[in-house]
Amino acid sequence: MTENAVSTQRSQGRTRPPRVRTGATSRFVVGGQKGYLITGEHTDGTVADVTIKFAKQGSTMAGMMDAVSAAINLGLQAGAPLDEYVEGLTRSRFHPAGPTDDEELPEATSLLDYVFQRLALDYIPAQRRAELGILTAAERNARDGGEAWPADLVATAMSAPVTQH
Repeated sequence: MTENAVSTQRSQGRTRPPRVRTGATSRFVVGGQKGYLITGEHTDGTVADVTIKFAKQGSTMAGMMDAVSAAINLGLQAGAPLDEYVEGLTRSRFHPAGPTDDEELPEATSLLDYVFQRLALDYIPAQRRAELGILTAAERNARDGGEAWPADLVATAMSAPVTQH
């Protein structure tokens, strides 16, 4: 197989993000360590790419986060649903871990746990997030305090796993 044929074969079925895209940059702190979550969006508002930058550039963790970002992006471009990443990578445990500076997600078991819960809150519909056990602060308060919820979330969210924050 020629090099051009391999290149063409690899790119089929891949949806690249738009050249110019909107997105968001969020600064975060997990267990005292700073990082940045940068997202780009397709024109329909779905996540197109994810970049995780760790404040300690040159560190092993920064290198690993660069590699994780690249792997996530290849999967997203190939059509992997974000919620499958969220389901598979939240609750992963490694350091840094601990308190965050995000009132929606006050505690994280790792950088990946925080990043994928944050992505879920930003890009996954409430019904699916509730199934995954990822709730906003207001949703957790409503579940725990018995406040009124939208009818479509009640059954799913009430059965969502209670996470320790």
